[in-house]
Amino acid sequence: MYNSTVVTTTHGPVRGRIAGGVVSFKGIRYGADTAAHRFEPPRAPAPWTETVNAFEFGPTAPQDHPDEAVDRADNPFLRMVGLTDNLPESEDCLFVNVWTPGTASQAREAGDPAPARPVLVWVHSGGYSDNSGSSPSIDGAALAERHDLVVVTFNHRLNVLGYTQVVDPLAEPDSPYAASGNVGQLDIVAALEWVRDNIAAFGGDPGSVTLVGQSGGALKISLLLAMPAAQPLFHRAILQSGTASAGTAVRAQTPAEALAVAARLRAAAGLPASAGPEALAGLALEDLMRAYKSVATGMTTFGPVVDGAIVPAQPFSQESVALSGDKPLIMGDMDTEASLFLFPRREEIEALGRDGILERLSGAIGRRAAERLVTAVEDSRPGIGPYELAVRIVSGELFAVPARTGAEARATGAGAPTWRYRNVLRTPAVDGALMSPHELDVALVFGNVDTAVGLNGGTAGARGVSRILGAAWAAFARTGSPLCQEVPDWPPYDRDRAVLLIGPSPALAADVDGEVLNAAAAADAAPVDWFTALLP
Repeated sequence: MYNSTVVTTTHGPVRGRIAGGVVSFKGIRYGADTAAHRFEPPRAPAPWTETVNAFEFGPTAPQDHPDEAVDRADNPFLRMVGLTDNLPESEDCLFVNVWTPGTASQAREAGDPAPARPVLVWVHSGGYSDNSGSSPSIDGAALAERHDLVVVTFNHRLNVLGYTQVVDPLAEPDSPYAASGNVGQLDIVAALEWVRDNIAAFGGDPGSVTLVGQSGGALKISLLLAMPAAQPLFHRAILQSGTASAGTAVRAQTPAEALAVAARLRAAAGLPASAGPEALAGLALEDLMRAYKSVATGMTTFGPVVDGAIVPAQPFSQESVALSGDKPLIMGDMDTEASLFLFPRREEIEALGRDGILERLSGAIGRRAAERLVTAVEDSRPGIGPYELAVRIVSGELFAVPARTGAEARATGAGAPTWRYRNVLRTPAVDGALMSPHELDVALVFGNVDTAVGLNGGTAGARGVSRILGAAWAAFARTGSPLCQEVPDWPPYDRDRAVLLIGPSPALAADVDGEVLNAAAAADAAPVDWFTALLP
């Protein structure tokens, strides 16, 4: 048997489980089934009167090829990083999850005043195409209990279902499909509206909502910072390793670019170029996903659109910084992000050698730019071999340069402070080849070291960094500043370019890897696929 408690939401009552010092509510519906209105903005769910058990996560947004069996629980890579939710996929995916140290009704029963805990809303990773808010690495119980927070995760529409611009939003602003390229973002807005309207009943303060996301989650938060409709719904944000757009902070598609992707989708689905949006909307899900999988070349092929209405301007543009400049921000990266993607080809990279890497880069960005970039990396890390050289080049281009670009845009145009960090924790995983990879920090933020021990090694250093991240992120959620006992000195990013190096013993650095990032930024004169620039 288990203990439970009931909370009444604006749509109906839900029952959560009590375990230890935390009440968990999983799979609370915040939107109606989207299958009946594909490519359209989210709609509120039908209300209910009978208490619904919120004991299990809701379905994951469709993301897998319908003809390929996917078992996340048996995938070595996903087990390593703790992304093994293995839940059914459905267009009926608008569900939210809550972990709280105590609900408002429990407080009243105990004779305590109504609690008003800070709320931390996690926006899940996976670019714009994959993953969910239900992975073991982001279970919110430990974070909620250790830091007296209310923690929220959720699912929303992804990939072809959340980010396909099926009509020209400028030419047809009144079409029911005008927002189709941004409905995944509008789902997130709907989830935040649910938090605003309901979180007080779960013991949270709707006036103190902090968004946190890693990788694709941080990309999506960057878009929220540029969306007028989202501004009243959150108060600060943390962007972890989520600025993977070479040379810029984050970039959304133009309507023309998005419509070109939709045209390729129609062709892949066997539809004529003249087919209206209803043709795509009426496809069987399996057929739509097959077409999507044949068109997508990455996790951001289908992504948000600067449509002049929902997203008026590019993230971190002057206009967007002015829009959300009242919100404090933390943003940063891992020391060797790209190792997570390059380590399977380590032997090939080592065989290329330093000269081979230089030659391949020269073909992509020109000899002078390549020599400047390689020399800057080698000068910053004397004695490194070809593999780490390649990892640091790609990491700088895709993560560090954009993080600095975004921080500087904020430093010159925002009223609220921005803090920048570099996570330098090293993992022993894969014989040390991962160094400080993308994704390493996710389970650590949540205090769930053991769910991703294959990635972090379960070391004392990993557990120490987990305590630091949890404490600093919780302090930021509570006060708007990350300063706490574990991090007593961390000035905001300004002309001194202060960066906190987060490791077992945090330390401050000025303009970390400055010469490398200058060389990397200078190499961005033309779009480059930095992975294929180094390897075919």
